[in-house]
Amino acid sequence: MTDKNIQSLAAGTVLNGKWIILEFIAKGGMGEIYRAHQLNLKRDVAIKIVSKEWLQDIEEDEEEMENAFRRFRQEVLTMAQIRHPNVIQIYDFDKATVKSGEDEIEIEYIALEYIPGRTLKDTMREEGFYPEEDTMARWLEKTFIPMLEGVEAIHRAGILHRDLKPANVLMDGDIPKIADFGLARSCKLESMTCSLEIKGSPAYMAPEQFIDFKGTDNRTDIYSLGKILFEAADGKIPEKSIPFKQARLKKAETPFYEKIDRIIGKATDEKPENRYQDILEFKNDVLEALELFRTQPADGIKQHSQSGILLSRPRQIALGILGVSLVAALSFWAWHSIREHFLKAPAASENRRLEYTSGDPSYVTYPAGVPREVSTPDGTKLALVPGGEFMLPPTVAGGTGIKVKVEAFYMDATPVTNQQFVDFLNAIRTDLVVSSGAVKKGEQIYLYLGEATQGYEPIIFKDGVFRVKHSGHSACPVVRVTGYGARAYAEFYHRSLPSVSQWLWAASEARGSFPQSLFKPLKQPTPVMLMPENALGIRGLEIHFGNWVINDTPNVDTAQGKRSNLAIIGGGEAGRGVNNKIPAPVIRQPWEAFEEVGFRCARVI
Repeated sequence: MTDKNIQSLAAGTVLNGKWIILEFIAKGGMGEIYRAHQLNLKRDVAIKIVSKEWLQDIEEDEEEMENAFRRFRQEVLTMAQIRHPNVIQIYDFDKATVKSGEDEIEIEYIALEYIPGRTLKDTMREEGFYPEEDTMARWLEKTFIPMLEGVEAIHRAGILHRDLKPANVLMDGDIPKIADFGLARSCKLESMTCSLEIKGSPAYMAPEQFIDFKGTDNRTDIYSLGKILFEAADGKIPEKSIPFKQARLKKAETPFYEKIDRIIGKATDEKPENRYQDILEFKNDVLEALELFRTQPADGIKQHSQSGILLSRPRQIALGILGVSLVAALSFWAWHSIREHFLKAPAASENRRLEYTSGDPSYVTYPAGVPREVSTPDGTKLALVPGGEFMLPPTVAGGTGIKVKVEAFYMDATPVTNQQFVDFLNAIRTDLVVSSGAVKKGEQIYLYLGEATQGYEPIIFKDGVFRVKHSGHSACPVVRVTGYGARAYAEFYHRSLPSVSQWLWAASEARGSFPQSLFKPLKQPTPVMLMPENALGIRGLEIHFGNWVINDTPNVDTAQGKRSNLAIIGGGEAGRGVNNKIPAPVIRQPWEAFEEVGFRCARVI
């Protein structure tokens, strides 16, 4: 009996002097996936190997084992042919010798782009988007169309995926990335004939894929995409559903959903010759559906009543003139009563995406020709924050109501992590001294070692090297870092600490009004990618977690003689706003550090 929990690589294992294994992520089919850190380029990657469990199951069948490795190599060669923003990127392919108990074994591995957290499944509702049209249209525009473009690039390279399903599409923020090419086939590579050829996911598998796996073509992937579109609109595909059948919506009561239903029906036709013959044809029909949504009259769109019952226009008329008049009167009153609220107040976090137009918040104007997102040498993604003017909250401006102008800038999408700060310390460690639990450069303390909270000791210094004590905490925000340390890190990577005005502007999603959910509790330690994301793509500004910032606002502490231009905002004693008021930044000396305070960086354009 095989141990289902067996793992080939332990945390801390180093492959070929380049990749240090941080944690086990998942196991599926023939592969194990790990999160690792690339030491020379200082970025997290995913490492995929053939699983020990799977090999043990076939170790007596040499032909099957060789086929497994051939399939593994084929996946690498397949993925290496494609360069597209919606297809996961491969970095390396190699062999390594690792210890397994008392023995040394040779493994083959792929180093891949690491995409933490969500999959396409997380962008879809359990019950489906129907009958909501705006939400469905937004998903098509932001998620499904880019995914189609990724598949189009795959097909253009002469490759079939043959296992497209929501779990095999990873979400890098809002960007879908097609992954898991284990069943892919390239016309440039030899075909393989073994028991693995019948594999796939029945709920998304075309009939011909089961009957003649080797005889599939690009229309097989189109069938799978049609099933994904059906699931997004209609809801989760039941596990006991009959596979290989044409899908149709249970209801399609508007022109928009009628068009979607026709697209699903054509994409999932049981006969390949009746389906879309290529992705471009499929995509053009989806774009036509989006155009239909944008141009249809407002009264042609189905709406929900407060009771949740779908009311079509004919049914409303059937209610009689009195009912129509009442609805109109109430709507007129509601519009005038809450108009200012919807214009000025932030939406609830779960509905904030509804304010997007063509992928952008409707209240934001981005500078032309400037990338929305850039990467940095320390592996951080910077999100573009458009400029604007706003009134500082009275609690911040000492009650004087100061108006400030913020130029467009970039801000780290996540706080600096333990691993990133460790990499920084190791890069300058010849200049550092560790004394009495403090990491110092000259007279400046950068970090205090030791427990941040009971049982949580993030960073240690051992054998002359800084390390994250527990690999599972590598992606958690660094804490107990001083203002000196935060500023030195930012300067080392050619950035700066954000100012108070920049932090507030980004926290308000570049509109000057703040979400009611600001400063919700944060459980330490929490990986930065699990922090809530605002509409600008920046995580962790809404939580009870402090950030080192540069003070550029009037502050009472300055008048009391605290000579420092550094402050903390958003956490600790600075994060406990009263009655949802935005708290003032608290002036702090640069050698201080706290267990609830970290930092992120900013950069001018």
